[in-house]
Amino acid sequence: MSHDPVMDPDVPNQFRRDSYSKQIFFFLLSLAIGVAAFAWMASPRSRLPFFGSSQSGLRLPAIEATGWINGLPPDRDALAGKVVVIEVWASWCGPCRKNMPHLVKLHEAFASRDVVFIGLTDEGKGELAEIRKVIETSGVTWSIGWGAMRTTLMLAVDSIPALYVFGADGRLAWSSPDGGDIRTVLEHEVRKAEAKANDKSS
Repeated sequence: MSHDPVMDPDVPNQFRRDSYSKQIFFFLLSLAIGVAAFAWMASPRSRLPFFGSSQSGLRLPAIEATGWINGLPPDRDALAGKVVVIEVWASWCGPCRKNMPHLVKLHEAFASRDVVFIGLTDEGKGELAEIRKVIETSGVTWSIGWGAMRTTLMLAVDSIPALYVFGADGRLAWSSPDGGDIRTVLEHEVRKAEAKANDKSS
């Protein structure tokens, strides 16, 4: 006995034609999405402004280190309401050394605004001489914490140099693995903080 689906005799093969049309539509849709995703992944994300982080929700951790160069340990209360930039680096890291002059210029650009720069390295007392040499040669003036393994673990650092921008609300706004331009992100976060401060004062 035949169990073929009932079809309109005036429209031959109607059932099969509808089924194939849907299959072709979803195949083409999937192909288009795949091509678009590949094109986005292949594009240089550093050209795109990026607001938000893949680690969104992460709060500014306690900044802990064995010792500090260029100042005292940052006070958590003093950081409240300020935009915080954390760089995780090491004196033996070539890309870290190369990045230092760019950070110095960025620090100078935001010196008059409520932005705090902090450097952290896991290196210990035995590397202090080399750490000092790098920061002095580069012109770094912000506080650098050494022996900062605990804090770098809380930041989930898996490669260096690693940069993190925490907004005035204490939440992570951006990190270097996210891509994008840190200067653009900083300007965005500082303006948000300034607007909020103006609203409170008015």
